[in-house]
Amino acid sequence: MNAIEKAVSYLNIKSRTKAQVEKYLREKNYEEDDIKQAIKELEEYHYLDDLEYARMYFELGFEKGRGTARIRRELGEKGVDRETVDKAFELLENVPEPYDVAFDIGRKTIENFEIPEDYQQKQKLQAKIVRKLATRGFSGDVAYKVAKELVK
Repeated sequence: MNAIEKAVSYLNIKSRTKAQVEKYLREKNYEEDDIKQAIKELEEYHYLDDLEYARMYFELGFEKGRGTARIRRELGEKGVDRETVDKAFELLENVPEPYDVAFDIGRKTIENFEIPEDYQQKQKLQAKIVRKLATRGFSGDVAYKVAKELVK
């Protein structure tokens, strides 16, 4: 199986970035020239399109309740360059308000808790919300604002 066929079979499983396909082909011991040619052809036929991949990844991430920072970091880990990530973000038509999304997540996080009267217990509950939101990729400002609003 040549490099293009191998890459297409890899892409048939799920969408991937250019960097992921390059890495995969290197791991399969294809020559650099064959890898470059395969990548070039896959881009020409739009099997590989990091901009579209990033745009869809943002949309999916927002649907899953992830913050912009986390989505950007994950795209970087997948080999999408910052400029492409920025362009993909600009192409989005519906970007949810981070505070609204974070507030819903925070509310769900504490829905089974009774808001304590004790100051230290309130601080612990606020910290729990902030940690949860931070792992989801929301900024510290948004996380603290939501925590304070939910645990008064």
